[in-house]
Amino acid sequence: TDIVRYDPSDPPLEDYEAIGMNEAHQQTQQDFKGAKKENLADFKQYLIEAIQAERTAFLPPVSGWQSDAAFSDTIFVAFDEQNERALYGTLYLPKKPVMQSDGQTQTAALFQAARTGMAIKKDVLDTFGVTLEIELNVNADLAGQSFADRNGRGSKKNKNLVAQLDISSALAQLRRRALAGTMFEHRLADGRSVGTSETATGSIMDLSTMEQVLLSVISRGNRKPEHIKHYHVDHFAPYCREFVLLLQDTFGSQWPQETPKDQEPFRRIYVHGWAFAIKALALAYHDCNRDKLGPLASAIGTPRDEHATPEEAAQTFLDRAASIEPELPRIPMEEFRERLGSIDWHRYRQHWISLLGHKVDKDGTVKVREIKDPDAPGGRKLIVEGQAQNTAGTINIVVNKILSDSWTDLCADADAKP
Repeated sequence: TDIVRYDPSDPPLEDYEAIGMNEAHQQTQQDFKGAKKENLADFKQYLIEAIQAERTAFLPPVSGWQSDAAFSDTIFVAFDEQNERALYGTLYLPKKPVMQSDGQTQTAALFQAARTGMAIKKDVLDTFGVTLEIELNVNADLAGQSFADRNGRGSKKNKNLVAQLDISSALAQLRRRALAGTMFEHRLADGRSVGTSETATGSIMDLSTMEQVLLSVISRGNRKPEHIKHYHVDHFAPYCREFVLLLQDTFGSQWPQETPKDQEPFRRIYVHGWAFAIKALALAYHDCNRDKLGPLASAIGTPRDEHATPEEAAQTFLDRAASIEPELPRIPMEEFRERLGSIDWHRYRQHWISLLGHKVDKDGTVKVREIKDPDAPGGRKLIVEGQAQNTAGTINIVVNKILSDSWTDLCADADAKP
């Protein structure tokens, strides 16, 4: 903050035209009016957690540039000139703002975190450092090209791989506690292993789906991963663990890692092998425990005082939860468990085809497939291929049906007719 001198989300009053930064400054301010503003709040909270020693901050370098209008005032004192491709020495920059070609959100978050009472109390302003790369003698065109080169190449990070490598976030810790010792612990696709297609049975689901499932369990999907704090974990872990064990106890025997020769891959046969169904069950589980989970979930959004200690923030969360009137469960948890065990989950049953629809062949007719008959070893049967759309509409249809008074419709064993 001493070197950059420019908070991109709240810049000082400067004559940007005089230092060749006006155009870039205007674009920066436009960016911070959108989703970037929300990301800024989350990044600031990440830094505060690091200041409070709740996590280690692993921050990428910030790439900045200084206008060619300020270059004549820049001084470099070389200590060693033996390598013609590099100089070692001390760089003296003029006291002019340094804009970012990459790392604007991080820079703005650093400025905001540095102004909190917690940062001042912990005396971290002189010890919390970030690597800064600076391009000198840059005009507006070169600054734009630098930004494009740094941000416009490559593809987005693999969410599953990021989740696999994340061990410090609250949601990652919650996930590890929920899955420890279960069949899910080593059967989640992480972006490097085999995926979760109809015939790929090694993984039950992917990591990012599991995180969505856990968020559905605790908050009905109304909170983002970054909203889950470390002091939430102890309160939600028992519920997440219970749901994971419920899945394992109810469906685990039907999710073999290697498909036996006389059987079809489980996702080809069962509705519960697909992500939309697991997400629906997570929402239904929340609704069956909303008398306990509802107040806790609502309190997740409690504003955290950036001057408060983790203990104080945790107490604020509990106080807020205690003040919320709980809703009654849609059905008792034990009844929910019994329903899951009674439902016929074969995808080709008439009730699932009626509820979710069927696939359509190229000629516009109902799509059918011949499979190994699960009820007659060695035999084969022709089935209607059911839909497995991972959409909010499909998920809510399944939730409402399972928790409705007509849930017994799902217990029939009649196949849809091809």
